[in-house]
Amino acid sequence: MRLYAPLYEGDSILRPDAAFGEPAVKVFRSPAPATDFVRSNIQSDAANETALDIHAIEQLARRHRSIVIGRMLKTLFKAVGEWFERNEYFERDRFFAASENLSDLEQRQRHFERTGMAHY
Repeated sequence: MRLYAPLYEGDSILRPDAAFGEPAVKVFRSPAPATDFVRSNIQSDAANETALDIHAIEQLARRHRSIVIGRMLKTLFKAVGEWFERNEYFERDRFFAASENLSDLEQRQRHFERTGMAHY
């Protein structure tokens, strides 16, 4: 004797086919219903007019992809340039802040104006 867990209301532990009305073996072994295929009702002349131009779609997709990649690279280069510029300003400010007195600051300014480097 097999015991089955009840799945539906009306099932019992001893007889799983109580809710179905026919033996469980017959229900579980029946083939799955086949799905109906959807057939087009578009006439052949109209079907040619609505056909997709795959080549044009690919060209448009590549054009859009190039535009997006260009924008991304432009944003990236701008961000990297701003980062280098901030780093350069930070280094320059640190160089000037290291001066001990006013004369040292003026000497550092002249050095920076002549060489453009923020170190001796």
